[in-house]
Order: sequence, then structure tokens, then C-alpha cells
Amino acid sequence: MKAKPAALLTLGALSLVCPFVEMLVTGNVDPFSPFGITETFLSLLPIYWWYHTDKQERSYRAGPLMNVGVIALAIVALPIYFVRSRGWKGGAIASLLAAVVFGITLALGEIGEWLGGLLR
Repeated sequence: MKAKPAALLTLGALSLVCPFVEMLVTGNVDPFSPFGITETFLSLLPIYWWYHTDKQERSYRAGPLMNVGVIALAIVALPIYFVRSRGWKGGAIASLLAAVVFGITLALGEIGEWLGGLLR
């Protein structure tokens, strides 16, 4: 499997499994619980993996600020990266697709919570 789809599948799996496990263990899902914070930090890995792979495919030379920005504040840094690496139109489309991916991860989190509640 190629790296970018694998990174997105990993992100989706984390979005589904983490709330599922939290619901099984605690009976409640809270984004600021130790489970939620762990999920957030674990999610940074596939996001950065996807970004690094995309950057290599496009032969884009990002500076250290962009690299750290994707880790520290991905919601701001990724749209900037998309515009800089793809131009305004391509960047807008990529940002829209990233918003769709974010929506899917939220939906997977809700499904995981629901499934965990069923099995609890």
C-alpha cells in the first residue's frame, strides 16, 4: 500500500478505535480526558506522515517553520502548505478535501463511541 493512503487509513483507525476503547473502559468519551489527549497526539503521526510523503512527491522544500507548524498547528499550517505547493486553486481544493477528511474522522469517532456504548 502506498504511504499517503496508509497514513489516512491509520488516522481513520485511530479516530474509530480510540473512542471505542475509551467508551468501553470509562463509559464516557471526553476530548480532554487522557484517552482524548493521547488520541490527539497519536493522530499527529499519520498527519505528519501524509504531509512528509506529499512534500516528497511534489519535491516541495519546506522550511523548519512549516514542518513544525504541521505538528503544532496543523489546521493552520496545512492550508498554507496546500496553497504554497499547489497554487491558489489547487490549494483551495486540497483544503476542502482536508476538511472532508476531518469530517470523516469526526464521524468515525462518533461511530466508535456508539459501538463502545453498545458493547458496554
